[in-house]
Amino acid sequence: MLKIVIADDHAVVRTGFSMILNYQEDMEVVATAPDGVEAYQKVMEFKPDVLLMDLSMPPGESGLIATSKIHES
Repeated sequence: MLKIVIADDHAVVRTGFSMILNYQEDMEVVATAPDGVEAYQKVMEFKPDVLLMDLSMPPGESGLIATSKIHES
């Protein structure tokens, strides 16, 4: 089963992707995050197979910066 983390600043996007992906038998959304900081924390906690990240999330840490930090970890 693929473990997935979804990061997007729009709640409707997070909810929509979660519903679609959780409907798949071989996929499970293990966490969602509204910003880059929380996305980084969720990835470190859950160690997902896939991270679906919005790269332009205001305010605070963008998805691009968070992705870079995750890649370095």
